Amino acid sequence: MYDFESVSRLNGYIKQSLQDNPYLADISVVGEISQYTVVGGKHAYFSLKDDQAVISCAIFQGYRNQLKFTPEQGMKVKVFGSIDIYSPRGQLQLIATRIEEIGSGDLHEQFNKLFEKLQKEGLFDPAHKKPIPILPRRIGVIASGSGKVIADIVNTVRKRNPHHDILLYPASVQGAECPPDVIRGLDYFNSEKNVDVIIVARGGGSFEDLFCFNDEAMARAVYASEIPVISAIGHEPDYTIIDYAADVRAATPTAAGEMVIASYEDQKKEIDNLALNLDIAINSFVDSRRKALEVYKNHKALHSPAYYAMEQLAVVRELRTRLDAASVRITGQKSSELNELKVRLEALNPGNVLKRGYSYVCDKDGNAVESVKGVNTGDSVNIMLSDGKLVTEIKKIENKDDGGDKDA
Repeated sequence: MYDFESVSRLNGYIKQSLQDNPYLADISVVGEISQYTVVGGKHAYFSLKDDQAVISCAIFQGYRNQLKFTPEQGMKVKVFGSIDIYSPRGQLQLIATRIEEIGSGDLHEQFNKLFEKLQKEGLFDPAHKKPIPILPRRIGVIASGSGKVIADIVNTVRKRNPHHDILLYPASVQGAECPPDVIRGLDYFNSEKNVDVIIVARGGGSFEDLFCFNDEAMARAVYASEIPVISAIGHEPDYTIIDYAADVRAATPTAAGEMVIASYEDQKKEIDNLALNLDIAINSFVDSRRKALEVYKNHKALHSPAYYAMEQLAVVRELRTRLDAASVRITGQKSSELNELKVRLEALNPGNVLKRGYSYVCDKDGNAVESVKGVNTGDSVNIMLSDGKLVTEIKKIENKDDGGDKDA
C-alpha cells in the first residue's frame, strides 16, 4: 500500500496520471450542453451529458473566443480537448479546446415533439382552463414528503390564512418514479374529492432534473383532472409540459402558496368593506321607503277621498275633451281625402267623356276597337254614345299610315 500522506498529493498524482495518459490527452466526445455559464466574461463552465451520464467541462477564454457560435442549453455538440482534474476540489473535468455544433439535444427534441403533439390535440387550450377557487376549504399538494418545497408551501399558506387545511400526497419528483407517483396523486385527489385545488410542486433544478415533468401520461392526467391544478415546477425560467397542461402555472412553489389562498387580512378587509356597503345600502333603502311612506301618509286622498275622486274626474274629463277633438280632426281629414278621391274618379269616368261629344267603337262582342287593323270591311260594329249606341256596318277602311284603302 502506498501512503500519499495528504489529499493534495493524491490529487496531484491523479492529475499527473491523467496528463500522462495518451488516450485522455487528445479526445473528442458528443453530448448535450447543460448549465452553460460564462464567469466574468472570460472562462465558460458547463456540463456535457447523454441519457446515462454527465461530465463537467470548462473552456478557457482564448479558446472560447475562437468559437463560431454561442453554446446554449440543450445544444448537441462535439467537444474536443483533454481530461484533467481540478486539484482543489478533486473534480474531474473535460478541458475543451474546440466545440462543434451538431444540433439540438435529444431531451429538447423530445420536449418539442411532445409539446407540438399535445398542443395540436388541444391540451393547452385556454378555454379548458378551470378557475382556481377563491376560498378553498382544503388544498392538496403533490410533492416530496421531505425538503424545502412542502415547508415553503405550508409556511406561505399558514402566514396568509391559518384557517385552511393542507393535504400532502408524497411523491417522487425526480427520475423514473416521478410520473407514476404524480399520476397516482392526481387520481387519489380526484377520486376522493377531498380537496378543492391541487398543487404539483418541485424545487429548482437542471433541465434534466425537471425532465420527468415532461411526461405525456402525466400531462394527460393533469388535463383530465376535475379539480383545478396549479403547476409549480422549478423556478421562473423553468418550463415543463405540465406547466402548459395545468390550469395555472406558478413561477415557484412559494408563488403557488401565495396564489392558492388570499391573505386572511385582505379577506377580512374585503368582508368588512362589503358589510359596511351593505349597511349603507340597507339604511338608504329604509330611509327612502320611510320618506315615501310619509308622502303617502300626508296625501289628500287619505284625508279626503271625495277630493281625490274629483281630481281623477277632472283628469277623465280632460282626456275625453282631447279624445273628442282628435276624433273631429281625424274625421275631417278622412272626409277631405274621400272627396278628393271622388273627384279624381269622376274625372276618369268614361260616361262623362261621352257626354262631351265623344264616342267609342266596339265590335259585336263588346270588345273595344283600338285600330283599323282590328276590323274588316263588312264587319258590324257598335258606336257607343252617351245616351245609347249606333249599330253600323263598315263600308270602307282608310289607313292613315299609308293613305290607302282596305277593301274586302
